[in-house]
Amino acid sequence: MGSVPYALGRQLRFFCKKEVALGGAFGTTSQEALTGTNAAKVLSTDMNFSVERVNREDSTTTRSLQERVTGKQDITWSAECYLLPAGGTAAPDIDPLLEGAFGVAFATSGTHAGGGYVLSDGTGGATGLPSLHLMRTASGVVREDIFGAWVESWGLSVSGGAIPTMTFSGGAVDYAMTGTGTSGTGATSATLPLTSGGHVNFMKGSVLTIADLAGESVVTSVTTDALTLGASVVFGSAKAILPSTYTESGLLGNPVASTAGSITIGGTAYDVMAFDVTMANGIKPLNDGAFVAGASDYIPMARSVTGTVTIRAKQTDLKAFGARTTALGGVLQYPTTAINVTIGSNVGGATAAHADAKSVKILMPTCELDFSNISIPAAEEAVLNIPFTALGSSGADELAFYWNV
Repeated sequence: MGSVPYALGRQLRFFCKKEVALGGAFGTTSQEALTGTNAAKVLSTDMNFSVERVNREDSTTTRSLQERVTGKQDITWSAECYLLPAGGTAAPDIDPLLEGAFGVAFATSGTHAGGGYVLSDGTGGATGLPSLHLMRTASGVVREDIFGAWVESWGLSVSGGAIPTMTFSGGAVDYAMTGTGTSGTGATSATLPLTSGGHVNFMKGSVLTIADLAGESVVTSVTTDALTLGASVVFGSAKAILPSTYTESGLLGNPVASTAGSITIGGTAYDVMAFDVTMANGIKPLNDGAFVAGASDYIPMARSVTGTVTIRAKQTDLKAFGARTTALGGVLQYPTTAINVTIGSNVGGATAAHADAKSVKILMPTCELDFSNISIPAAEEAVLNIPFTALGSSGADELAFYWNV
């Protein structure tokens, strides 16, 4: 058995929350807090924080590089999860990421009684893509928080025999890592002394707990071997300082199986081998300002929705492949068609309480089928890969995502 704990992926906890204001009052006494109800199940996550260091290249008497200058910071993140719709009208645990990707969430809408997400053309505030606070922690060894996070890309993938998954990725305004340490001489103070060198495990915005004390503290600044906290606390000497975490609560949902569902193209059902769709929000980070370390805000620009339907090339299915174009009067036309996808089985209706009353529907009413080749192997059946681009008609209507319909 090891002498020190290790951060283990199987003990990863992930939390996500829609921020009240961009950045969640990062690194201040008012920094927005997380709770156990913000927990969500994920397969994997990634959080990357880097700071550009630029070589100084003015004239010098030596060929040696002697100095580097600090440039901009960059924060990126990604997450992957199973497709986990909650039963009835409850929102899935990953709801903040879905709302961050689509822009508009609702509990019920007409025949889609389970709820879902539709697109927003807003560029900010209540009508735009909301900012998020994301956090992951593992084994009480390390905690990472990102603030002012945006969702640049959302994707959904289904293939025969595999559990359907969703992916999310984007950037953020601020980042904090919280490690472990030991307090110095005890006191009643907002200044927390650390044993020698311990300050390197903390950053502005870190969220920590001190042994024998209830509650958590936010780090507002870091100096050599000392942390400034958001409020005064009473702490003892040589007490363990750990990343704050929360007991997961309210987790809902079971993975939707790919063994039930359907795909229609232009109203015709097809036997599908695989389906994927990706939405890119075209986020423009405002990271070119003077006197700021990184991005200070973001603007959603042009959005794109693309994907691929993969089917076996049997005689009755060639219609889907041929629908890419029609020739009228010797001139090629490029018609649009609807692609609708149902994943799972909504047994008992949207308000049913049992676990199998869960399904997801993707509606793309105006799709242009793009060009690709027919893949014909040496001996086995040919495969039709049908890429598509979803278009808006009146705007913000090229894609809708519903659950328990």
